[in-house]
This record gives sequence, structure tokens and C-alpha cells, in this order.
Amino acid sequence: MPEPEAAPGEVTVRVRAAAICATDRRLANAGTPEPRIPGHEVAGVLEDGTAVGVQPNVGCGRCTSCALGLENRCPDHVDIGIQRDGGLAELIVVPDGHVVPLDGFPFELAPSIEPLACCLHAVGMLDVAEGNLAVVVGAGTLGIIGMWALQAAGARVAVVQRSEARRHLAAELGADAVLGPGDDVAAALGALPAAALVTAPGIEALSWAIDQVDVGGRVHAFAGTPGGAPVDANLVHYRHLRLVGSTGSTVEDYRRARDLARSGAVPLDRMPSRTVALDEVPEILLDRSPDPRMLRVVVRP
Repeated sequence: MPEPEAAPGEVTVRVRAAAICATDRRLANAGTPEPRIPGHEVAGVLEDGTAVGVQPNVGCGRCTSCALGLENRCPDHVDIGIQRDGGLAELIVVPDGHVVPLDGFPFELAPSIEPLACCLHAVGMLDVAEGNLAVVVGAGTLGIIGMWALQAAGARVAVVQRSEARRHLAAELGADAVLGPGDDVAAALGALPAAALVTAPGIEALSWAIDQVDVGGRVHAFAGTPGGAPVDANLVHYRHLRLVGSTGSTVEDYRRARDLARSGAVPLDRMPSRTVALDEVPEILLDRSPDPRMLRVVVRP
């Protein structure tokens, strides 16, 4: 590829670290309409040496959502690493408003700021208060980071996961309780949860959460499901539930994620990870059976 050239209003970032996400694996396996460099969890340096993270959700700048700073909700958004070239490369060009100074945060952890920002955005929609009980459905990367985000908001969190290996991992990483889909969440937490963050795709995970939260509870559909996931509207109606969803984050979410991680309130350094070189990426993206306990793969160009 030729070196990318920054247009007016853009900056060039020399990539120091990028993480491989499930979205990147889907792009590699399903293909894209035109050749695309994936990678939306990125950190690097500007031409003047400033260390920055990249917030990838770029809006049109003209619509109501963008005017509110909610570019992740823009109907015409163009996301870095998905609709435009991303950070699994030596260089990336991004809008200058989407680089955030790392202020000393380590490069090897910085790509995880992006998924943490997405989780903070989602948790903010669940109105979690100190002492609330919550459940996370799924113990993948976003499930673990979502668990930490809920705990940082003051909740006690149970993680529900079918895989035994992932359940053990969630317990090691600080879950207040871990259980399988058939276990009693009220017994594990002492009462039914007020909020659920569903990070596993599919109707089964979402239906479980809607059925298990307390009356008046909040459920966040944080995972996309190909073909959709129909739910029982009567449960939502008669049990006074709130069903919400979101994808991506805002630049302000990203800054908050950086600050939380830097303070230690969210221990991103505990995430099981390995570091690889850029030429190892294709094999990793096409691996159909990755290690279930290795939640992060960080690329260092």
C-alpha cells in the first residue's frame, strides 16, 4: 500500500500498537466491498512525537447526533478500520478531532481504551448506581471489560458464560459471581439483578437477560446478531423493563476510559494478551478456533 496522505483536518499517526477485535475477524472471514485495512483499536504517535489513542467512530459533523457529540449514532458514520482504512498498518490517517493524548498511558495497553469506551457508553445507558446488582452475559473481551466498567460504576457483577474455561477466567479477573446459563442468578447475587449487559450474540443470550433481570430492570443489547433476535415484548411490557442498545462510543467516552484505566479503576493490565508482529496478523484473523483464554492480541508494527 502507498503511504496514506492526510487531507485538511486530518493527521497522520505512526502506529505503535493495535489490537485485533472480533469485528476484524468478521471482516477477514466475510470480506469487504472493497479492499480495506482493518483495525479500530489503535494507538501511536503524531509527527511531533505526541502519543495518542484513536477514537474510531467518525460522524458526518452535520446531523443532530453529531451536534450533540454522539457521532457513534450518526446515520452516515464512517468508522476507522471498517468503512475507512484502520490501524493494522505502520501508518494511519484520522480526523484530527479523533486523536486523544495518552498522557503517559502505556502503548501496549492503549488499544484497549477503545472497547472500554464502548462499554462505558453502554453502562451509562443502564443507570447503574452504587450497590446495584448487575449481570454480564458473555465472558469474552467485551464481557470482561464490561464487567470492570460496571464495577467501576459501583455494581456487584455476576458473569454468565456457557464455556467453563471462560467462567474460570471471569472469576480470576474479578467477577463477584460466575454461573452457567442454567444456574440461579438470584442465588449467586442474593437477589435478581437490576441491570444486564448482553455481550454475547443471539436470541438465547438476550432472552435469558430479559427473563432474569428484576422487575423494572434495564437490559442492554450490546452484541449484534445476524438475522436479528426477536424477543417477547410481553415480558418487557408487563415487567416494566427497559431494553436499550448502543454501538461504539464518543470522544468524551474515550477520554473517560483513558482516565479510568490510568487511575487503575479498570485494570486493563490484567487482560490476558499476547503481542505479535504485523506479518502474523493474517493467520490470526483467519484462525477459526482461537484460544478462549487469550482475550487480547496486540500488534506492534
